[in-house]
Amino acid sequence: MAYGEQQSRYDRLKSIAAVTLIHAGIGYGLVSGMGVDIALSTGDSLNVINIMPPSPEPEPAPVQAKAETEQGAASPKNLKSKATPVVAPKPKVIVPKINPVIAAPKAGEGNQASAGASNERGPGSGSGGLGDGTGSGRSGDGPGGGIASAPRHISGALTRRDIPREIWKSTTRGKLFVVFTVNANGRARGCRIKKSSGNAALDEITCRLIEERFLFEPARNRNGAAIAQPYGWVQEWWRDGRGPQFTR
Repeated sequence: MAYGEQQSRYDRLKSIAAVTLIHAGIGYGLVSGMGVDIALSTGDSLNVINIMPPSPEPEPAPVQAKAETEQGAASPKNLKSKATPVVAPKPKVIVPKINPVIAAPKAGEGNQASAGASNERGPGSGSGGLGDGTGSGRSGDGPGGGIASAPRHISGALTRRDIPREIWKSTTRGKLFVVFTVNANGRARGCRIKKSSGNAALDEITCRLIEERFLFEPARNRNGAAIAQPYGWVQEWWRDGRGPQFTR
């Protein structure tokens, strides 16, 4: 019975294949008889439809605004150089000091920055407009007017009684030479030892007594004005205690 069923199934398959071939042949005959080109007909019936969205329109180029002023251009070529490793120091600003003290070019007894009797302002300190002297000369620095007369000793003397006994008994004593200035008032100032007597204590007493006691007729210039002038004095300390004087 199994063999019979297998045989009937095989027969059915052959029948189906035969019917299929017959139908295919009939169909091909019909198409060929009608003169239809299958490839051409198929090609003409295909229509391509573009379903992609349209390309966007190009954006307009940005408009560059015109500058209000002309832009700076590059500078021309220059020499290639490099700065040195040494940096220049910053300059120091020196603020001038203001001196509240009135200073004159030559020392005097007043309170002005200059001295003189002229109504014209100038660098001089005398009655003229030139020089820095104290007289009426031009460009010198002396008292001015020249020296018409030297100082002259009027009064004042030194004796043995002026020297303390303990100093006088010292065997070291002799000729003493001193220099001082006779001011316009006739007084001796600034006494200093030029040649010692050999006894420092005796030298000091001599200078002190000269400044305390001596009075001079001061030196005068050609205009008759009293002026300061240096003066030399020799004191010989011998037994009588007196000594000659002389003008230097």
